[in-house]
Amino acid sequence: MIFNLSILTGIVERGLIFGLVICAVYLSTRLIAFDDLSVEGSFGLGGAVTALWLVHSWCPFTALVIASCAGALAGAITGILHTKLKLNNLISGVVTTTALFSINLKLAGANAALNTHRTIFDFVPNTLATIKCVIILLPLCVGILYGVQWLLTTQVGLLLKAVGSNPRVLTALGKSSHRFIVFTLALANGLTALAGALFVQYVGYFSIWAGLGIFITSLIGLIIAQMVSSSCGPLLIVGSIAYQTIVAITFEFDVDQDWNKLITAFLIIVLFTLRRHTMPQKNERA
Repeated sequence: MIFNLSILTGIVERGLIFGLVICAVYLSTRLIAFDDLSVEGSFGLGGAVTALWLVHSWCPFTALVIASCAGALAGAITGILHTKLKLNNLISGVVTTTALFSINLKLAGANAALNTHRTIFDFVPNTLATIKCVIILLPLCVGILYGVQWLLTTQVGLLLKAVGSNPRVLTALGKSSHRFIVFTLALANGLTALAGALFVQYVGYFSIWAGLGIFITSLIGLIIAQMVSSSCGPLLIVGSIAYQTIVAITFEFDVDQDWNKLITAFLIIVLFTLRRHTMPQKNERA
């Protein structure tokens, strides 16, 4: 089995995009101990907003900003459902994702092709066509992940870490943990929606089913990445690229894609088992 340049480039490109979702899952599951299923709806929301925006021939870069803001709003709603209406983590995310499914259908339908509409990748000269996506995605995604890493070193970041590890610290400081939960979920879903927006511009179409299972696949990428480094930052892309490589291998071996979810489930079991045996002293959330 030999990966040619186009396959390797595609793995890196998709790895960069989904690295943002892995970062989002890190923020919710690791940072504030909140298993947020609304990322599946937010990924689709980012794609739907972008598809609608581009179909009207509006600026593709502006589409990324609008999509991110829409995702942040969705994440904030999940946080409010949890903190104000006292719904538990999973139910809050499921409610938001369920609502977003209908919203995404209204925005862009079940499927929407961009056809000849201009995307951010069309701004790269044709002479660099083979790597034009990497040229755009590498600085954008790595820069965002560095930004999140920097945020976590600030006073705000330290308070966010306290939400998941020791909420009493916030109480002692006179801070509301609810605000930090809402903020973190807004940030996480904003990143996820941005990934959805980038993905739609990358593949050239929107599908209502694109976000299905995105939480689980991102969780796999996160586990792989944290075998390399436990911190949040650009190294999360390693886990994303590793998972995309596994997917590419299944294609290379002509594995029936109907078995894809079963392979994913098996991979989760293997990774959790390996992580538990290699790091027995840490009882981390997954």
